[in-house]
Amino acid sequence: MKKVIIIASIFVILTACASIKSTRTQSEGNKISKEQTEEIKPGVTTKSAIVETFGNPAETESKDDGTEVLTYTYTEKRTPTYLGEFIVNERGSRTTTVTLEITIKDGLVVSYNFKKQEEE
Repeated sequence: MKKVIIIASIFVILTACASIKSTRTQSEGNKISKEQTEEIKPGVTTKSAIVETFGNPAETESKDDGTEVLTYTYTEKRTPTYLGEFIVNERGSRTTTVTLEITIKDGLVVSYNFKKQEEE
């Protein structure tokens, strides 16, 4: 009878711990918020203000027409974990990718494009 109680107690403890869920977050790049991009004003915002706000771009492309395209990318992967990250559920992962492309000419922003994409 003692063995049954001990086994049942262990089962209850492990089951309770297994339901304790947390999330592991991995990120790459500088975080970009929609609010930050709303401060960008074409024809007014300078390239130096962009670099000051968002840091150095992940990519820079110079075009033949004299424009320069700065690309910023931020990726965040959230993965459910259990038992203090002992069990990791990769199938339940969600990845969010934010891309900001800014076109610069003569030191000023000409246009920008903000895109947020979520994948399961």
